[in-house]
Amino acid sequence: MKTNNKNWQSKRIDAINRKIKNFPYSKNIITENYIDEYSRVCNSKASNKEEYKAQCEHEYWDYYNACSEL
Repeated sequence: MKTNNKNWQSKRIDAINRKIKNFPYSKNIITENYIDEYSRVCNSKASNKEEYKAQCEHEYWDYYNACSEL
C-alpha cells in the first residue's frame, strides 16, 4: 500500500507543475507567472497552506496567490 506523506509545499509545487504541463500555449509564458511563487513556497516557513496564504498576502501583498486554490 502506498502512503502519501507529502507536505503542503510538495503538493503546491506539484500543482504548479501540473498547471504548467497542461497549459495549451507556450510553456515559457505560464512558467514566468509561477517563478516567484515557486521561490516563495520553497523558502516559506509556514507549517500549512493557510499560513502560507496569509504570509503571501501580508509580506508580498500578493492577494491573487493568497486566494488561489490548488
